[in-house]
Amino acid sequence: MALPPNINTKEQLKFVECDGNVAVRTTLCGSAQIRPSGLTTEGKITEVQISSTSWTVLPATALTDRNEIGIQNLSGIEIKLNFDNSVSGYVGVTVANGSERHYSITDDILIYAKAASGTPTITVEELA
Repeated sequence: MALPPNINTKEQLKFVECDGNVAVRTTLCGSAQIRPSGLTTEGKITEVQISSTSWTVLPATALTDRNEIGIQNLSGIEIKLNFDNSVSGYVGVTVANGSERHYSITDDILIYAKAASGTPTITVEELA
């Protein structure tokens, strides 16, 4: 549909009647999608042991249709998070002992963890 040249017609096309009320018409274009966040389908808790020598994916198998992830570190050892497992060294977002980090993140995006020392176990919570 070509955009009408008249400003009044354009303005009128911007609105729609919805349940007896006037609302602004909205449309997603291209490949854009609306995905709810938070728990709408199911949740999953996984305990993951990580190391100080290599990056560990969190978790090994992601919850299908995940839209949120929480990483809880009660291990007694500081950890770091990164989206790239090829990064050398101990580089990333710090999750101190006794704290947690949350992301709105799909199951298509991988997140990795590495410990400051030892092989601590952390808790990963996923929501779909």
